[in-house]
Amino acid sequence: MKIKFTWKHLDRSETTEDYANEKLGRLKKYVHEVTKSELSFEKVHGSITAVFNMHADKADFNAHNTDKEIHACIDGIEEKLEHQLSHHHDKRAKH
Repeated sequence: MKIKFTWKHLDRSETTEDYANEKLGRLKKYVHEVTKSELSFEKVHGSITAVFNMHADKADFNAHNTDKEIHACIDGIEEKLEHQLSHHHDKRAKH
């Protein structure tokens, strides 16, 4: 899955991008076709907010998380998206 990264008030980090690709790439098992995926990071008042938007299987999936640590933001997003995508996958399997 190709993720487009956006950084606001933070320096770009290749290790963070690799970490996000690894963690969020695991979610591909729930969908057949990922059309677009974007992950943006913004630092405001010492906290980092991460927002992830993905268009897959003709549906939109969104998650956001705020934390002091950037990796914790990514972990929170993965957890939220896994819940959304597994629910979506189960709904499709019933039809």
